[in-house]
Amino acid sequence: MPPKDDDLELFSAEEGKIDELRLELHKEEKKTKPPPAMWKILVIMISIALVLAALAIGLAKIIDNADGGGTRDFSDWIIIMLLILLGVAIFSGSILGAWGGQRNIPIRMVSPGDASVVGTGAFVSGYVIEDCIDNEIELTIYGKTKEVLYEELIQINEDGLFYSELSNAFTDIKKTENVSVEAWMVSAKSTELKFVKRKKKLEDLNVKSDGLKIGSLQFFPILYKDFSDKVKALFDPKRKEKGYIEKVKMEGGRTTNIFFPEKDKDDKYIPFSFEKVSEMRQNAIYFDIKRRRRGLYSLIFLAMAVLFAIYPLIDAFIS
Repeated sequence: MPPKDDDLELFSAEEGKIDELRLELHKEEKKTKPPPAMWKILVIMISIALVLAALAIGLAKIIDNADGGGTRDFSDWIIIMLLILLGVAIFSGSILGAWGGQRNIPIRMVSPGDASVVGTGAFVSGYVIEDCIDNEIELTIYGKTKEVLYEELIQINEDGLFYSELSNAFTDIKKTENVSVEAWMVSAKSTELKFVKRKKKLEDLNVKSDGLKIGSLQFFPILYKDFSDKVKALFDPKRKEKGYIEKVKMEGGRTTNIFFPEKDKDDKYIPFSFEKVSEMRQNAIYFDIKRRRRGLYSLIFLAMAVLFAIYPLIDAFIS
């Protein structure tokens, strides 16, 4: 999305002054609380199931009294109420199982953002939330026609962050050009099962398990999954000062605006800092934990459905 006229000041540069690159705090990156422990969720769901069962029995008693000895007795009404709860539990569990949950963000680029104008001193950073094979990401910069302009392997630090000053990435570009920066990683945690692959092709992939070998084919191999993220920027060779980098100490959680140290802290734009990137990474991990738990939540609802089905099943066998 191109910047509005009012936003053009974000990309302005003056002769002899340090240029400025700012990151806006997006709504989805607001600070979030960690997901509750699973034992707490189990206690809450079991309590809810017992309360609902008690309410079903109480409601069945009320209906039985109001019915005044009609065609159904008290036990029939209990069965009806419990079967209704059973259906609700199965429906809720199915919705959770089909729902994608929170977003899965194994890798995220943080700078530069879309529509940013960068110069020869561009600074790129990001984070990963899963262990990465070889503990490094592959950074590639593409031109407008998808040609590769620059490649670099960047180590991931102990905080799960990666960063690099791209001072030599745009030396061959002589005029303003749209570029795309891609960060690519192979997760050591996420895998995918393939039906069949040729053995020769598997040699070029990150394989966790070869599967069943029949001739030159490998059936059901398990591969480590790769992820990537991209950001787009506009490179301007005339912007010599863009992305001027001040030395920033990572230790101690120090927050520094490396692009504009004198910037007012109350500004609506957040000064770039590794501390902020770490916070974004932590939020993403919380989101991903919630997403991965959707299968467990579905299993809990299934257990609730089984609980509600016990009495109707007993009654059915006795009858």
